[in-house]
Amino acid sequence: MNVRRRHRFSRLGTAAVEFAICLPFLVVLIMGVWEVGRMVAVQQLLANAAREGGRQASAGLTSSTAVRQYVANYLTVNGLTGIDITMVTLTNITDSSRSDPTTANQLDQFRVTVTVPYSTIQWSTLAQISSTSTLTASADWFSMRDLPVTVDPTIPTS
Repeated sequence: MNVRRRHRFSRLGTAAVEFAICLPFLVVLIMGVWEVGRMVAVQQLLANAAREGGRQASAGLTSSTAVRQYVANYLTVNGLTGIDITMVTLTNITDSSRSDPTTANQLDQFRVTVTVPYSTIQWSTLAQISSTSTLTASADWFSMRDLPVTVDPTIPTS
């Protein structure tokens, strides 16, 4: 009986020592999962913002600057601060001379690209071990501007 009691008391600190050894590894693992989750969430927000910017551009009623500002505002409203219109590009793939959606022809293809430095959205310094420096999303859209229609106002008499 005395041997059993002594053996039980000699193991009392084992769990605390194991916990102290494993805790740093668990914290690093949890922080890494947390940071990857943040990266995936921001990537989804960038894709949504690029898509919404492309939708604005496709109507042909909004200027290039207004589309870029719309995308920056979309990201700011959804929690990504520090985003400005310099991080958003709008290009006419069909004809680069018509880069403004208001001057595009019908079915011109536009690409809205959002590029954000990873340093502006990271939550922890753990991401410094990654080679990712920017997150980028783009969306392609076609201009849906209507072709001008001329209507003859005269009524045919015969």
